[in-house]
Amino acid sequence: MITDVQRQMNTSPILHLFISPCLRFTVSAFLILIMLVLSYFLMPAPAFTADSKLVIKAIEVHGLTRIKKEEFKNMINLHVGDIIDRDILKTDIKRAFKKGIFRDIEAVAEPYEDGIKLKYIVDELPVIKRIVIQGNSRISKRQIKKAFIFRKDEDFREDLLASGRIILQHFYFIRGFPDAKVKIGIEKDKASNEVNINIQIREGEPLVIKNINILPEAGNRIKLSEGDIFDMLRVEKDIERLKRHYRKQKHVKPVIGKYEFKDGELTIPITPGPVLEVIFKGNTVFRSKKLSKEVTFLDDEEVTGELVQDAAYRIERLYQKKGYDYVQVSGGIEKEENLIRVVFFIFEGKKTTLSEIKFEGISISPEAVKAIIPIREHKPFDRGLLTVSRESIIGFYNSLGYLETDVKEIKEDFLRDGSELSITFIVHQGPQTKIKKVNITGNTAVSISEIKKVLQINPGNPFSEIDIGDARYRILSLYGKFGYINAEVEAESILDNGSATVTFKITESEPFVFGKIIIRGNDKTKNKIIRREFLIGEDEPYHYEALFLTRQRLYKLGLFTDISIKPLESSGLKRSDREKEKTHIQDILVDLKEGNPGVVELGLGYGDYEKIRGFFDISYSNLGGYNRRIGFRAELSSIESRYLLNFREPWLFNKPSLPLSVSLVKENIKSVNIDTREIMYKVNKLSLLVGVEKELTSRLKASLNYEYTIVETTDVEPGVVLSKEDTGTLGISSIYPSLFYDSRDNPFNPTSGSFRGIILKFASRAFLSETEFVKVVFQNAWYSRIKKGLIFAFALKGGIAHGFGDTVELPLVERFFLGGRTTVRGYDHDTLGPKGTDDSPTGGNIFALANGELRISLGRGFGMVTFLDGGNVWKKISEVNPVLRYTTGLGLRYNTPVGPVRLDYGHKLNKEDGESAGEIHFSFGHAF
Repeated sequence: MITDVQRQMNTSPILHLFISPCLRFTVSAFLILIMLVLSYFLMPAPAFTADSKLVIKAIEVHGLTRIKKEEFKNMINLHVGDIIDRDILKTDIKRAFKKGIFRDIEAVAEPYEDGIKLKYIVDELPVIKRIVIQGNSRISKRQIKKAFIFRKDEDFREDLLASGRIILQHFYFIRGFPDAKVKIGIEKDKASNEVNINIQIREGEPLVIKNINILPEAGNRIKLSEGDIFDMLRVEKDIERLKRHYRKQKHVKPVIGKYEFKDGELTIPITPGPVLEVIFKGNTVFRSKKLSKEVTFLDDEEVTGELVQDAAYRIERLYQKKGYDYVQVSGGIEKEENLIRVVFFIFEGKKTTLSEIKFEGISISPEAVKAIIPIREHKPFDRGLLTVSRESIIGFYNSLGYLETDVKEIKEDFLRDGSELSITFIVHQGPQTKIKKVNITGNTAVSISEIKKVLQINPGNPFSEIDIGDARYRILSLYGKFGYINAEVEAESILDNGSATVTFKITESEPFVFGKIIIRGNDKTKNKIIRREFLIGEDEPYHYEALFLTRQRLYKLGLFTDISIKPLESSGLKRSDREKEKTHIQDILVDLKEGNPGVVELGLGYGDYEKIRGFFDISYSNLGGYNRRIGFRAELSSIESRYLLNFREPWLFNKPSLPLSVSLVKENIKSVNIDTREIMYKVNKLSLLVGVEKELTSRLKASLNYEYTIVETTDVEPGVVLSKEDTGTLGISSIYPSLFYDSRDNPFNPTSGSFRGIILKFASRAFLSETEFVKVVFQNAWYSRIKKGLIFAFALKGGIAHGFGDTVELPLVERFFLGGRTTVRGYDHDTLGPKGTDDSPTGGNIFALANGELRISLGRGFGMVTFLDGGNVWKKISEVNPVLRYTTGLGLRYNTPVGPVRLDYGHKLNKEDGESAGEIHFSFGHAF
């Protein structure tokens, strides 16, 4: 029941002063009102005392549908047991509004037990559940929704509804429907706090183009034609298309428009402008097409003498970079009716090579100084780099403490009729200044020993302003880790007779800690999934690096297309520290934009072994909002069909970096002779795989997997059969741990780094397996950039398997095979190694493989590869010998974002009787 006293409190002007105009605070006892007024006018501190009976005994939240009560309570600083505080209450509600889902928040205080109950009554923004469009016939619903200001699953603001109607009406107007009428209605579901938006459209009769008035030669350059609707968007696109056409034809400042439409006639006035002709005379080193790229006044500019001279200078620099030091370029303008001709006269001169670089007056190794200047011996001489070289020498010496160093002169000596040049830098080195003493003052929160660890400057070091600046930055970074984000460090240097005293003066200011962290924009993803990636927490020191790393971790989830982490207005001081050192509380807003978690992919390709192949992949990467991934993939070719259903839980048992993967795989495989296409055997497999992974470091990953496979082998050529397990149905149950190290710069197209791994597979009757064996596979690959566009790649791989118990011979599906596009490329798929009685490959228990490639970039995405492959398969360990089968060859590549399309020819170097000379392979991705 609401008393008269309560009604008075709700309208009291004194109470409005107390809590701010935007917040209503209802209390239900006259005694509490008197205490509030006295506290506001008489007590200096913003908080109330425990004697005021304003201790919070309970907190309730009403009206929430979009988030849980726990998340709302996490956004406020008032808790059960606290004394009600005006400033904290105002800040809490202001912070909660940053979540972006509330229209209003009302705080109500009621007597409760020996204190008060604090109730938050929230009014949330509704969510748009569905947008229904009716009445449209000429314009698609997709285009209408794109033009509309509201989107499905976004917040609905009723105050924007009228604007949305006006925008749609205008959209129809510019699309050629001036009489179109738009009505918008909404249906609210209070229980779910959702709305449906109903858009009713009456399009009316469109404006139709009866005639197009345009220059005849331009008529076939536009897409609009007579009988089309007068769509202003299409007209604008046609005008842009005409501008591009005239620019391509070298017209200067073409003027198109302003168009007119009257009584069905569309008029597009066109003034093409004069044609620009650029002529180069005297050029032999560069083609005219290359020089034209330096003439940048081809678009929408008046051709002036100043622009021509700028272009002439750029052409000269182009020549100078190639060593043509004496080049001279002049340009002139000739104007005729509808023609502007610009002629460049070029005197190229001789090419000059820098044969030698010498120094006078230096005590440092000349090779060390040569390394820091941009000019090089035995390379074309570029005079434009002399000034940069001089500045580099002075800067280099300054960094070593030689503060008076100067390059007094640069002598040039020409040799061989000016075709070669020797450069001598005459240097005044001067005395070296060294650091005598390092002082640190002003520090109280961080010890001198901790500062000295990051300082990296010691007495006896050369004095360098750059090193001191870096040291100053490291001190600021150190203080930042402790929350002193406003700390200041001043470096003062006193130079005296070749020595320096450096003093770092620190002003610490007041520390900051993280306050509340508000997350918004995650309509699908649970807060828990986001927060477990945080490297920031409430009451921890405020640290910029932690914010940066948190943003990186959130991006790695793959759920968000945009992430913004920014500080909000400071929440004030920590209450527990108000009588001690002042510590500022800094709230954080994490603003997220979720991507589409559903992905559908289709692909079609061709391989020399599979012939036509394709795949279909559908996946959802945020199942239930928990970042769980589920997917289905089908791969089909002439020899194989593979169906994969998989599930991935990124945090098994809520442990970080411990993902669980579960897969169900159905495979039907035919092993065929690539020449005759005869089937050597068929394998039908149904497999269940369960595995966990652990990132030990950023590059080192370990995994443990369990696999149970039911294998049915049929139509096996007699020569392939080695044991009874090679035909019929077999159940294989195994575990296989693995360890991988990956430092490649790009997993699809690496240019540096390495990839190394070891996989152990163990099948035993203890796991209910019908066969028993152990297999180990090692693999190593290294990638090195020799120079730009030239990569050397090398790989070693080997494996060994051994049956035990009743298993004498490994089952066919577990043996090793070599040959084909990713192993030894001079052989057909799986044909290298032991053969059966009918010359069919039988595979073996041990193999060795080595691959080397020189990858050469040809530009425009194309590349060439020379390779050498060597490998062999042996049936048993006792039969191993050092003889490998080698193939060499050439390959062509075309790079794509996920790896190259490739065509390889491998030639056998030690072929046996009856074997082909080599094989051609067409595939996708690198061989290794």
